Amino acid sequence: MVRKSIIASFVVIVLTCGNLLAQKIVVSVHDQPLNLVLARLIKENNASISFNDSGLSSYRVTANSTFDSLEEAISFLINDLPLSYEMRGVVLVIFPKKTEKEHKKWILSGRIIERGSAEPLPYSNLMVDNRGIVSDLMGNFSVSSETDSLFNIKISHLGYYILDTLVAGSSQMNFELVPSSFGLSEVVIENSRVERSGQFGQKAGLIKLNHRIAGFLPGYGDNSVFNLLRLQPGILASGEQTSELIIWGSYEGHSKVVFDGFTIYGLKNFNDNISSFNPLMAKDIEVYKGGWDVTMGARVGGIVNISGKLGNINKTSFEFVANNMTLNALIEIPIAKKGSLILAFRHTYYDLYDPSDLSVLVKRNNDADTTNDADVVIKPDYKFRDINVKYATRIGKNEDLFYVSFYGGVDNFSYHIDEIFRTSQLLKNTSEENSQSGGSVFYGKRWSAVARSHFSFSYSSLRSKYFNDFRLVFPQISKVNQIEDKRTDNRLTEASLKVDNSFSLGSRQTLETGAEIISNRVALVEDTFGVNYLNMQNKSPRLNMYAQDVIALGNRLGMKVGMRLIYASLLKEVFFDPRLSMSYVVDEKWKINLAWGKYHQFITRSSVLDEQGNYKYLWTVCDNVEVPVLSADHYVAGTSFISSGFTFSMEAYLKNTDGLTRFIRSEAHDIQDIFYGKSRSYGVDVVLKQDVRLHSFWVSYSLSKTEELFTYFLNGKYRRAPQDQRHELKLAGSLNFDPFFFSADYVVGSGFPDFVYSQQTGSESTTYHKTYSRLDVSVVYKFLNRKLKGEAGISILNVLNHQNFKLENFERIPAGQTSTINIYAEAIPFTPTLFLKIYL
Repeated sequence: MVRKSIIASFVVIVLTCGNLLAQKIVVSVHDQPLNLVLARLIKENNASISFNDSGLSSYRVTANSTFDSLEEAISFLINDLPLSYEMRGVVLVIFPKKTEKEHKKWILSGRIIERGSAEPLPYSNLMVDNRGIVSDLMGNFSVSSETDSLFNIKISHLGYYILDTLVAGSSQMNFELVPSSFGLSEVVIENSRVERSGQFGQKAGLIKLNHRIAGFLPGYGDNSVFNLLRLQPGILASGEQTSELIIWGSYEGHSKVVFDGFTIYGLKNFNDNISSFNPLMAKDIEVYKGGWDVTMGARVGGIVNISGKLGNINKTSFEFVANNMTLNALIEIPIAKKGSLILAFRHTYYDLYDPSDLSVLVKRNNDADTTNDADVVIKPDYKFRDINVKYATRIGKNEDLFYVSFYGGVDNFSYHIDEIFRTSQLLKNTSEENSQSGGSVFYGKRWSAVARSHFSFSYSSLRSKYFNDFRLVFPQISKVNQIEDKRTDNRLTEASLKVDNSFSLGSRQTLETGAEIISNRVALVEDTFGVNYLNMQNKSPRLNMYAQDVIALGNRLGMKVGMRLIYASLLKEVFFDPRLSMSYVVDEKWKINLAWGKYHQFITRSSVLDEQGNYKYLWTVCDNVEVPVLSADHYVAGTSFISSGFTFSMEAYLKNTDGLTRFIRSEAHDIQDIFYGKSRSYGVDVVLKQDVRLHSFWVSYSLSKTEELFTYFLNGKYRRAPQDQRHELKLAGSLNFDPFFFSADYVVGSGFPDFVYSQQTGSESTTYHKTYSRLDVSVVYKFLNRKLKGEAGISILNVLNHQNFKLENFERIPAGQTSTINIYAEAIPFTPTLFLKIYL
């Protein structure tokens, strides 16, 4: 028996078209390791031999003969060894002999890593003997066969060259993928292609994104990942959301971003140029728009799962980025050749905004007459900083992954308005302070070639403090109207302890199980006019358990059947979330996906609506008394066609969500109460993508409708939700003329509805915010020399200077009994930006 290798091994395959039968093979060695002898045969005879290098290194051979063929030479060398061989086309494969007592079952297990840094590549896609599987967070995978000891394997990861090879069954082999941009110098592998901007249609409702391309798109760089996200179908780009992602019509708080296993909450910033996590830390990005399986929960809208990098274990590396808004730095320090410490820090400049750049339009009486328009200057004070610390290492003979990841960020924004009108003076001081922290501890244990477990603990915290002092002063009559004096303090925490298991039950079946203890705590304090108006605290501990069977029915049909159980101790109730998904491979180019599932959410961001039509959002616990538990049904159907760098993908979806809450305050209508509602979102996403050599182009179109029905709608009919938009078209392209990279993207949206409280009687408003349109362009230059490596770039945002509506920064305030003032904080205008990135 060949001793199983406990360290990484590799497979050497060199293809040749020569006729080896007509070639004499000379072997002259004395007491040499068999793997070295075979390597010499490959080099000297241009032969094609596949073998386990570490497995054969323990055998020593002696020979001094000339052979008529390669097969004759191999047969002689392994004659007295427990080895066998067979020809597969032009490849001669050497593998261990099977004894009579051994069961006919071959297992191939391994880890996918990046060449150079040895960093694992999580969630890589594999095709093994025409069966599709996905590696785990550590890049590990395992597959078995009862019919053949040889495996045809194709491995792909976004931004890397595809590996297509033939290997014999073995335990824990390392498969190295080559990044298409290696150390800033473009790597080209002949007769191989690269997975580029994104993968569509692999599963229902799933998009996988290449973080490497994000930095070459227009923008500041600090928000490169979110710039890439906003260009994807089904993710709202119009309105320029800064703190929440709206995925397939979801409401605020219904979707979440997960980084390294803990929740990242959107920080407030004046425009969308700073993301809530550092893009230099991103390694893998998955977007679940709907229909995800039972291994994930906690939301009814969508999930963005971002895996952070694990660090370079071979050498110290450093990145520094400076742009118009922030300084960003990251350092990776190898530790004991198995681990790495990563530190990253961002900070905005002081006096970041020029008040002259932040004028807003004030329109009185809500009419189309612009003669009373006036410029009101916002004088903001904005500060932002965050830090990431992560340590990752490999433990034990299986090199099991262990990491600890921490994050902390603060975001403070405030402005002051002091304007005089004909009969009054407007005084307004508004500030919002957000701070969040998070962390996770992860350990991935490989029990055997067919069994793995992931243990993790995560914690996240968000605190949002809001202050608004708004007064109208009438000097002629010495009167001051205090319109609002409000202070709000909203806190949200989440703690989770969970285990996820995976067991391979055969060549075509995998069982996945897991359990989680999770708890959310929410505190809300609100003072109005110096009086404590609201003071509430609540928590929602839960126990989650799931089981899922992943089945391959032949080579074409794959299914996932699972059940997720949630016991909510606050409610003393069990919730059942069954989920089902199927993928059918029509042929190697065409695929059909279906998914259905039920979802529950136990914390919500309830909307607060005043009589001017302004929306505010506050986190609350779903107690099924005042705030119902959110529930949703997802239906997703899609198809994809992929051929020679061309991708076509189309997905249709339907989401029904129940348990919406809206708190309405209206003195004019003498209403102050909580109302309940439901929504339905449905639509179609279409993507066309073409890769031409090193260039990529894609276009996406979303046709969608999101409607809501609340108990205060007097006519009892559905109407457009605030975030509803009928059409959104996105075009993007990236040209690679190394060392110059050119890119552009264009987004156009059809606009949002505008409702105020007086229109809640049932008749739909005919007021709509105008069409959204934004064109961005950029050029990046990569420079390389012995001492300095880096990138320098310029972007121009909103090239056409289209005046867009920013959904989150709109506010309507009263200016008297019959008039109101609309405050529009302008979305991104024509904005040139510069950035410089240095690598060491």
